[in-house]
Amino acid sequence: MTSTPIVSALRELADKEKQSLHMPGHKQGLTPGLLSGWLGNTLLYDQTEVGILDSLHAPDGPIRQSEQLVATLYGTKATYFTTNGSSAGLIASLLAATDTGATVIVPRNVHKAVLAGIILADLWPYFVEPVYQDGYELGITPASLQAALTAHPEAQAVLLLHPTYEGVACDLEQLVGIARAANCRVVIDEAHGAHFPFHPSLPTSAVRAPADWVVQSAHKTLPALTGAAWVHRLNDNFTDDYFRSRLNLVQSTSPSWLLLGSLDLAQQELRMHGRSWLDQAITKANELATAIEQNSPLVRWQPPTAGGYQQDPLKINLLTAASGQSGYAVARYLEEQGYYVEMAKSHAVLFMLTMADAAMPIDPLVKCLARLPRATGNPIGLPPAPPLPQLYLRPRQAYLAKTCTVARAKALGRIAARPVYAYPPGVPLVYPGEILDQEILAYVDELVAKGGHLTGLQQGAWVVVVEHKE
Repeated sequence: MTSTPIVSALRELADKEKQSLHMPGHKQGLTPGLLSGWLGNTLLYDQTEVGILDSLHAPDGPIRQSEQLVATLYGTKATYFTTNGSSAGLIASLLAATDTGATVIVPRNVHKAVLAGIILADLWPYFVEPVYQDGYELGITPASLQAALTAHPEAQAVLLLHPTYEGVACDLEQLVGIARAANCRVVIDEAHGAHFPFHPSLPTSAVRAPADWVVQSAHKTLPALTGAAWVHRLNDNFTDDYFRSRLNLVQSTSPSWLLLGSLDLAQQELRMHGRSWLDQAITKANELATAIEQNSPLVRWQPPTAGGYQQDPLKINLLTAASGQSGYAVARYLEEQGYYVEMAKSHAVLFMLTMADAAMPIDPLVKCLARLPRATGNPIGLPPAPPLPQLYLRPRQAYLAKTCTVARAKALGRIAARPVYAYPPGVPLVYPGEILDQEILAYVDELVAKGGHLTGLQQGAWVVVVEHKE
């Protein structure tokens, strides 16, 4: 087996093939045109399942070999590639972890892809609110998870988030232990932590926990193409077919070989350079954060050490209140200067570095931030999170129901039919099936007023379940 079986097979096929008598339509860039002018020789490797290549739905060649290399690298029982991102991995994991109609325990701050799994499996979600500090999610606590499992002993599965979008990791081992004691299957969304096992300064990876499946977005933190992800199986409680058959339900039958090749190269890069590149990137992130605090009004936020929380040093959370501007305004200012942040919210911006930033120049960015004003007065803050709305219908029932749109003034008391969320981070504020109460409506109003952009509203109107009288 070569160290990069997928890329090796693609290169061999490109060398051997004299004439393409198959898809894709661009024929590996054979005819000059806009696409070949844009992507050039890259099109040689945008292939379909021919010759020495493999099938993502039933791999027994280079894909399978590369998956095995990743499993060995991470120390897992098996790894499964997906070109549909962690979203497909999370949906498949929920389909594997539950029976149709089961109860699942879910942190409220999970990605909207979890909602897709809930809808497709027709699950009853029981939401656990995370702890917040300074407008940042710290995660759910062992006590809150235990309370949820006590209230719902029928729960079949627990989904955990590690880390949060902003890079906060919790005491995962304790949470998994509580879920296991309740005889629940455990799925961990580690979309933002594929790099964790490769440096001691990073939080402990979820692949070290006694869970069932861990989902990672390789493209988020590793040198892989957007949409490239993988799922790890951590034990022998399930066969390969058990999980892959569910993953195949949400995988394209025409996966991108460019994405698959990037996963193949990412695992090799980790073997060759993971520790050294992360060393340099973490040093660079700390230098950048220190320089920003010393030379600008922005202040780095980090989670408390009490409670077992850890912060990914490559996620730099910066509070903007001392500049007198919202996070949205600071993000717009930076875009005008050619800098694009990972995320902005009302009181903060998020800078994200990766292994690729080892040689990042920091002085121009710091000088740009130094030009921000220093202000006094009331800081620009987030509204307090409202109580969780009442879940009246199963999310699937509400999502697939007959719907209509109503103006904000007429939304009170109606049942939401669509999730409403800011993207990034893609965490629903409202789930289908929940009753729109005054608190959640006011919260959404304030977020919009402070510059937040929400997905799920239709030109300001709410999509709700049609009532019998309508």
